[in-house]
Amino acid sequence: MSNDLLIPMLVCAGCLAVICFVYIKTRPKRTPRTFSIPKNQAAKLMEGNESDSGSSDQTTFDQGLSSWHDSFESTVLDFIEFADELIETIDNEIPLEEISDIDIFETEKASLFQRAASEHPSPEMGAELAAMLATASASLHAYLRGDLELAKQQRSSYREYREMWFQRLRQFPQDIDRIIRLRQT
Repeated sequence: MSNDLLIPMLVCAGCLAVICFVYIKTRPKRTPRTFSIPKNQAAKLMEGNESDSGSSDQTTFDQGLSSWHDSFESTVLDFIEFADELIETIDNEIPLEEISDIDIFETEKASLFQRAASEHPSPEMGAELAAMLATASASLHAYLRGDLELAKQQRSSYREYREMWFQRLRQFPQDIDRIIRLRQT
């Protein structure tokens, strides 16, 4: 290479190195994402911390969660069995005439499941239960419309929620054998 070309290239490379160095040193730092408690729960926790220690709040929450599991674990497992049967019929490509009259939201298991979702002590977990119901229903409706790709995506979402809930149900198990049996299928 000639000196006529080498010197400008070195100047450009040096400028580029300075620009990169300055950018790296002056760019805004991201603040780490932290877990946030919803405002209504945060207010309850703050009131509890003022009156007594935080361990009693955790004990109260655990007792609420334990009582929810006592009341609704079998309801959740019943719905999972019901939804798994529907998903299996879709996987087996049962003729549309046999399942076209099914509306998941009109079934007794779904209404009990919705009640379990609405009464969960944690609004986020209740929303996840409702989402599990919605994904199972959406999978069925997509299959009935003939949109097999969307039905497959919804089945995948349902299975993710299902697996997440098996992990949660194992925290306060009422029927561990049933949980294990359903999880293996």
